[in-house]
Amino acid sequence: MKKDAPQNMIPRLGGRFFWKQVKGAVDAGAESLYLAMFDEIDEGTAFFKCTNTPPVGESSFITYEGEAPDHYLWLAGEAAKYLRGELRSSRMPVR
Repeated sequence: MKKDAPQNMIPRLGGRFFWKQVKGAVDAGAESLYLAMFDEIDEGTAFFKCTNTPPVGESSFITYEGEAPDHYLWLAGEAAKYLRGELRSSRMPVR
């Protein structure tokens, strides 16, 4: 949202970047995770439903690269399960 900021500076990679951060924190002993707030869209850390078909025009948008609109909300729920030890594998879950 900042005019001169590079877009997609850290690619989401379909959630693999996020999962690497979750796994690293949990494996290091974290007992809780602070993910992000719903309004942090300009920082690239917002969690909310999104579209892969943004409006066209003067503004540019980063999509979820074909992932479901709620992909990152779902993945955050899976991260909570991993944190609580409810997932058998540390690999990023897939739907």
